[in-house]
Amino acid sequence: MMALLMVSSVWANGFSQEGKPVQSEEDNRREAERIWELAIAAKGGRERLHAVSNLQISTRDKYWYTIFKRVPYIEEGLYVFPGKYWQWHDERETIFGFSLRVYNHERDLYLSYLDHGGGGSISRPFDYVRGRSGLITLYDIQLRYLMETKWVKPIPISVEKTKLGRESVYLVQTIVKGYPTRDGKDEERIGFALDQKTYLPLKVNHYVISSGKVFSGGIRLTDYKEVSGIQMPAKVSGLKTSYQINVEYDDQIFTRGPNVEAGIKQWMKK
Repeated sequence: MMALLMVSSVWANGFSQEGKPVQSEEDNRREAERIWELAIAAKGGRERLHAVSNLQISTRDKYWYTIFKRVPYIEEGLYVFPGKYWQWHDERETIFGFSLRVYNHERDLYLSYLDHGGGGSISRPFDYVRGRSGLITLYDIQLRYLMETKWVKPIPISVEKTKLGRESVYLVQTIVKGYPTRDGKDEERIGFALDQKTYLPLKVNHYVISSGKVFSGGIRLTDYKEVSGIQMPAKVSGLKTSYQINVEYDDQIFTRGPNVEAGIKQWMKK
């Protein structure tokens, strides 16, 4: 659900009403499993994906904030699976401002520094899933960039051939167990739009129900490049993005509150 809650104009992708698979349920499920295995192989293989213990993501680009103004988008994140992340987000030339968020599930540390132009302050983000809200970001990162890891293993349940814009995709529906949810079931439906030629994900869908209809929203993933043997999208929602896998890092960033003065590279091992 986190992808649906992002408010930055860069990430707002809208919703599209979903269709339904027409194949028999059991045959369709088996086909979904087959397509999923091809996608995991295309990403780099299950062994490599399950060996990822942390992921460092850097985004540096500009986007049109208005029809007359391009503004910088700067994000730096370190995600240590299964329960820690540090995330620097800078859109200070827009209403979205600046934030620095630190989460450590084991220590029950979840703090965010926010500054929308009037001076910053540190607070604990609202928790609506019984002390596990911070884990949603970690689930979403693994699903979006890795598809499957040692800790997050989507279960394919159906597949359909459809279009994503002009591109032909397999839309594989999965169930992700353990994903924190408001209703306490901790089970989430996630859809993967896979390119029919490369089997790489072009979009990872999250779902909401409104007026009895199911709608989906997600982030576009394009321009794949190999990083440590794994195919990673070099553009995310059109923004230039780079990665490091299994980096050395300074664990102290997960034992203290947000420290803006320490700078954007404070995650690096000294």
